[in-house]
Amino acid sequence: MPPGVTILEDIIGKGPEVQRHRFYRMSLSIWLNQREPLIWSQSPRFMAFGLSDTSQISEDGCVLTTDYRLDREFLFEGLCQGIQGMRIGGKRILRIAPFLAYRNQGVEKIIPPNASLKVEIIIHGERKIP
Repeated sequence: MPPGVTILEDIIGKGPEVQRHRFYRMSLSIWLNQREPLIWSQSPRFMAFGLSDTSQISEDGCVLTTDYRLDREFLFEGLCQGIQGMRIGGKRILRIAPFLAYRNQGVEKIIPPNASLKVEIIIHGERKIP
């Protein structure tokens, strides 16, 4: 992993390794500065062009299950890099430094400036999206 992305937990999936520029169904949970869960009421626009499928709120925060293409157009830098090497069926928990997330801009009313993010990713499978 590059500096600024730390793998906290890595459960290897049994499927094929994910490939750039392909769409995958994935579940994401995000915490600000490793403590405060990020909760959204709809597909987060700050994640670019995701196609929201479900959004669930639990005691652990919000889990968004959605389809994203694995590239920097759809995902922020640290998440794109942190997913590299994952396999379908895998789960990974990352700590992402602000300079690979939303830097000093943040995302208005959602992510404060200079926030470190803790992200849990589960890759469910490849999606065929035109």
